[in-house]
Formats: sequence, C-alpha cells, structure tokens
Amino acid sequence: MTLDPAYKPRLRPVEAFALPDAKDVVGVRDRDGMTGMVLTVSGPALKLLSLMDGVHTIEDIRGKFFATFGQPVNIETIESMVVNLEQSCFLEGAPFETLHAKRTEEYRAKPARPAVHFPYDREQLARLFDAMLNEPTSQSQPAVEPSKIRGVIAPHLDYARGAPCYGAAYRTLRSRTSPKRVIVLGTNHFGRGGEFVVATGIDFQSPLGKTRCDTEFLKRIEDECGDLRRFELDHAREHSIELQVAWLQHLFGPESFSIVPFLCPDPSCQASDSPGPAGRTSLSKFADALRRCIDEDKTDTLVIAGADLSHVGASFGDERELGPEFLQEVRDRDQHALGHLANGDADGFAVQMADGGNPTRVCSAGCMFTLAKVMAPSKGQLLHYHQAVEPARQTCVTCTAVVYP
Repeated sequence: MTLDPAYKPRLRPVEAFALPDAKDVVGVRDRDGMTGMVLTVSGPALKLLSLMDGVHTIEDIRGKFFATFGQPVNIETIESMVVNLEQSCFLEGAPFETLHAKRTEEYRAKPARPAVHFPYDREQLARLFDAMLNEPTSQSQPAVEPSKIRGVIAPHLDYARGAPCYGAAYRTLRSRTSPKRVIVLGTNHFGRGGEFVVATGIDFQSPLGKTRCDTEFLKRIEDECGDLRRFELDHAREHSIELQVAWLQHLFGPESFSIVPFLCPDPSCQASDSPGPAGRTSLSKFADALRRCIDEDKTDTLVIAGADLSHVGASFGDERELGPEFLQEVRDRDQHALGHLANGDADGFAVQMADGGNPTRVCSAGCMFTLAKVMAPSKGQLLHYHQAVEPARQTCVTCTAVVYP
C-alpha cells in the first residue's frame, strides 16, 4: 500500500506506561479510553509514534528516525504501521470519527451517565462525607450567610487527598436550603473538546442516586452560544463534575435539585473571541451568557467549580526536589492567583495563568475563571488552602475552598 506523499498522520492523545515484567517495550493506550486497546511498543516504534503529530509526512518521519537512531526504516514499514494505527482508531481520521459517533450515540442513549470514579457503596460514601464535614480544621469562618451563597470552589482531587478543602467548601452549604438548580463547572482532562466549552444533557448517577439534568436551561445557554454538545462524550470519563454531584446529593438529596454540567477550557486561549477552531465559543462569551440566563431566570441557582490548582513535583516533570522552599513558592503563586479570584478579578486571574506558560500546571483555570465572571462584582472568600504532598512519589497537587455571595 502506498499512502499519499503529502499525508501527515496525527496520533490521538495517548499515554505510555510500564508493562509488568517487560524490559524493552512499553504499553500505549489512548488517554480517553475510546478504543480500550493497549499497544505493545518498542523504543524505536515509540519514536515513530511521537513523530505522527500532523506535521510530518511519512518521508519526514523516516528522515527523523534515521537522524535519531542512525538506522534506516523502510517506507513500507511506516506505512503499514500508519494503516494499522488508523484502523485501530489511534490516529485521527475516518475510522476514529465513525467510532466516536457510535460511542456518542451509545452515551446519549443511557438512562443516566453512570458513576465512574467511586470505589464506595452508598453507605461508605455517606460515612466518608460525614467524616469530612465533621473534621475540625483551621479554615476561615465564612462571612457569608449560607442562604446567600451563590458560588463555591471545591477540589476535584480524589476525596482522600482533597479532604480538608472538600470539608471546608461543603460545610458552608450544610445549612443552606437546597438550590433548585446547580451549575457544575469542571475541567476537561482527557476529552477531544479541550478548547471548547462542553456540555452534556443527560442525568448523572452516583452511588447516592440519580440527579436530573436541566436540559431546558442548557438549551437557553445554547441559544446564545451555539451547540455545546458536539463533544458531549468527553463527560463520560471525566471526574471533576461527578465528584461534586455526589457531594450535593449527600447534602440535599439527589432529587431535590437539577444540574447543568459544563467542562471549561483554559482561559489563556479563551478569554476573548480571538479566532479559534470552528464552532468555538469563547469562555468570556459563555460566562456572560450563563450569568444573564441565571439572572433572568430567578430560580435559586448555585454555581460550583470543581477545581484543583497546581500540579508539581517529579511526577509532573519538575527536576527540583519537592522541598519546603519549592512548596512555599508554589503556595505564594497559588495565593496570588486566589487573590484575583477573591477580588472578583477574573481577567487578572487569566493573565497570571498565562504568565510564564502556567509553570505550576494549574489544571482548572477555566472553571474558576468562569465562576468569577458569573459571580462578579461579588468578591469571594478564601476558606482554606491545601497542599496534598506525597513525598515518596515527589508529587504535590494543591486545592482550595472559596465561597461567593
């Protein structure tokens, strides 16, 4: 088989991982789990994969391979690899688009989005939440009356590592009357629509029950912003929203409120209506539309951002030891960013995120930016800040609890 000389294969987002008892090969899988397949790949083959970036032609890949290893590789070998990858849906192209359409149709046909990230049954989850709510902390006391809380930033870390901030955030809602609607803003960690605002219109299931999605409200947002469900399947494996939904179900009961879930992109490329992918709605336009629809509706609406802050340490590519000095620098940068959010300065927050290319890898800037835009001119109150440090793994993820009246 001879491919078009101008063809530039583009590998979909993948991750390599060590295989048990394997020395000279690694496993490779697609990050969104779309195929469910694992490739066994040698070091040279992994180099070939890395060059399939939509920029290099087959001949370019062959030349780069020779420059790295000093050994030639046949065009036919690369072409055969490309064809197999395309048919296995590891490359962008028609086979993957067909698979994506099928998976999307299957997702939308479900009676509810099934729980994904809960290694607990109903009783275990309820006990875990109660323990976090009752855990004494050094958090600031909220100056906002529970009945007046309109916005919350809580973590999307796993519950164990994020416990201090989960408890601080949701403790403030304990005596709040159940909202009728909750807008839940999350982060798109693995999906296709990373540059887009991505909504879903199906109900959410957790071990605590099922909560209805307010599709009528979602339609109003789409009337202003266009179709936000093009990449709806991104919600199928995303954890940042479902972790908040379970908390809300525990506090208010799964059927006492509806949800409207959105995944928000990085504001550094979304804060204005600059040219971008076709059909993309800027984050500012989305936030403005969301705020208008909330104000015009008059329904008691709460907005939750499931957000983590910095990701640092060897696990994330940092060469510095995860010592007190480094952690203090991370704290200082996080606190500066949180100062913008607390002052209602969403644009200043976006500028800081872009400064230096987001060196501490804050992963949830989009949903925090959106929340601050929707809450303006209200200022937020920082209740708690936490660094979840794992010295053995040289890993730290930070999070916070913030409330807005």
